[in-house]
Amino acid sequence: EKLENLIAQKKPVFIDFTAKWCLTCQVNKKLVLTRPKVLKHFEEKGYTLLVADWTEQDNSITQALARLGRSGVPTYVVYSAPDFEPEILPEILTLSMVLRAAQ
Repeated sequence: EKLENLIAQKKPVFIDFTAKWCLTCQVNKKLVLTRPKVLKHFEEKGYTLLVADWTEQDNSITQALARLGRSGVPTYVVYSAPDFEPEILPEILTLSMVLRAAQ
């Protein structure tokens, strides 16, 4: 619901589908997603950052992943102008990849 409201308002969104037990998720978080340069970029571009924590395999998150054609984590999704269609990033992130996707 929150995502739908943000998209309706034409606000860019980055969603991190993650889990505490997911090693790749934790590495991406440490090496890319929490880097000051990335966080500043998201802020400057007006992104809302959403975290979908699938640690307990919540059914609503499972359904959201299925709608994206995914069955697990990590999954990273960018919604941005002009069409606000989901852009799914690779499971292993790089700094330049995230900066480029979040324009």
